Amino acid sequence: MGNEIRDESNLQAYIMRKFGLGEFAWVKHISTIKVSPEIDLLDVNVNQKLVTGFEFKLLRYHRGWKKVNFYPLYQGIGQALSYFNFGVDKSYLVLGLSRGIPKESLLRTMKKIDETIAVFNMLKALHVKRIDEIGEEIGELLGVASQIEDKVNMLMFGTNIPRTPFKPLEALFKPLQDIRMKSLELSKSLEKKISGIGCFGIMVWTEHDDLLLTKLKAEDTFPVSSDGDLQHKKECLLRKEFKYDKNFLTRGELR
Repeated sequence: MGNEIRDESNLQAYIMRKFGLGEFAWVKHISTIKVSPEIDLLDVNVNQKLVTGFEFKLLRYHRGWKKVNFYPLYQGIGQALSYFNFGVDKSYLVLGLSRGIPKESLLRTMKKIDETIAVFNMLKALHVKRIDEIGEEIGELLGVASQIEDKVNMLMFGTNIPRTPFKPLEALFKPLQDIRMKSLELSKSLEKKISGIGCFGIMVWTEHDDLLLTKLKAEDTFPVSSDGDLQHKKECLLRKEFKYDKNFLTRGELR
């Protein structure tokens, strides 16, 4: 590289050129919907129906403090996770470590990033375990509801084949049906709220060796189809009905 990366726009443009990452920069509107904060970069794979967002943050060395400012790391995590509000399937935070970071501080910075990734891996494991536990509880609840229905049918009709109950029994059967519906809704809601952990990843680029490494892979896809609004936004993205900065790579000097 000839010039040092100076800001996040430099970082994004360089990585787009050098590594062919993404295609659509600075997405500010999806159809008529304003995107805030804007999506730094989108990759739209129409064949696979997969939409991936990328948030870019540059970590700089503060000479007065003699350490790296980690605020962009935590800010970037929040912004990358917010992309799931706009119909993306996967979201990545791309961190750039500038050439101005001394070697010793660079090692400490990489350790800090690894510690942050370890927290995400731990959260993912805990959430997956909790989903399994809740799934078992819901299954037991539905099983109890079915057993009650079978016993009522046996008592009233002499068979466990469900029949249309008499009016007096509707008050009993309706709560059982409500239990089923609420259990399914709870399961979908939990999946939507916490599955974003497995759909988020972190890439790290260091200006010292000019390498882009995927440190945390987004292995899952966000359950976009579970929400009508998110599904609509994703369909707009797949149809490329969004506004982005078409001149991002051609404007000004090499960033």
